[in-house]
Amino acid sequence: MLKRSVSHLDKMAKSQVAEWLSGIETIICSTDGVLWQENQPIEGAVEAFNAIRAKGKRSLIVTNSCCLTKSDLFQKTKDLGFKVKEQDVFSSAASISNYLIERKFNKKVLVLGGEGICRDLTSAGFCSAVNHKRPHGDGRMDWVRSMVLDPDVGAVLVTREDGMETNQLLVACNYLQNPKVLFLATSTDAFQTLGNKRVPDAGTIVAAIEIIVQRKPTVLGKPNPRILGKLLESGEIKPDKTLMIGNSLKSDILFANICGFQSLLVGCENGVLEEAEKIKKEGDEKKMNLVPDTFLASFGSFLEFLCTEVKSGKDKDKKAQESKSGQVEQKIK
Repeated sequence: MLKRSVSHLDKMAKSQVAEWLSGIETIICSTDGVLWQENQPIEGAVEAFNAIRAKGKRSLIVTNSCCLTKSDLFQKTKDLGFKVKEQDVFSSAASISNYLIERKFNKKVLVLGGEGICRDLTSAGFCSAVNHKRPHGDGRMDWVRSMVLDPDVGAVLVTREDGMETNQLLVACNYLQNPKVLFLATSTDAFQTLGNKRVPDAGTIVAAIEIIVQRKPTVLGKPNPRILGKLLESGEIKPDKTLMIGNSLKSDILFANICGFQSLLVGCENGVLEEAEKIKKEGDEKKMNLVPDTFLASFGSFLEFLCTEVKSGKDKDKKAQESKSGQVEQKIK
């Protein structure tokens, strides 16, 4: 009914939204820009998320961010007030490790990213200790000419890194000149928003490397379904009864459409709503997988529909009880 329609939930009848939500069993939430911004929960997000769990729906948190280890990410989620189980928190780190394990990868990984992913890779048995430092006093050109590449490096992984140095980019590009070195990324999102400000995301670095080495990365975070591990193939979650809530067309909405989930786009600060509506209007089939089913300005606003759903359910129970009582009275007469 709502598929790829960019339907604004706040302009629909609440009873219609409640009926739609009653068919949803699992809700998947992205993190940055949906549940929180850096270390602060977005207004109303904690209440909405916890209300979803209180309704008996399974609630998952899925993020491409690798700044924190999975255990630290779970701890952050709890500290911010979100009620979630550790097994229901997913990051691209596990997806990357599983991918390397499946390939029987036994070399080093050069990581352009934070310490979190490095620690997770180490825990999974992979080495990410690769030297990318320029000797003090060496000019860039002299350093490049004399650069010795480690033959044990078999992959370059690009994640979000707020403090990345240009030396890392330079070293990564030279390793990727070798087609046998894997080119991996957590996402292709270009930036994140902080109010009306923008922060470069992994996609910015990926795009720069692509231009230099003329290669495309294997993206192991959203929209790649493998980020969910075995949940899909095992049937533990049913795609048609699952709702993906996110703020990125390329990661969240594409992920939802690839997996067969329903989708809700939230937030409008980064121009994604206008982009989605433009794609829908133009009807380009190659881009329609970027179009969400529904839209809300903020995830916090989702709470009012959950409350409506509770009320709607109570009204149905009441009507059913009244009908049953009426039937009994009729029989007595």
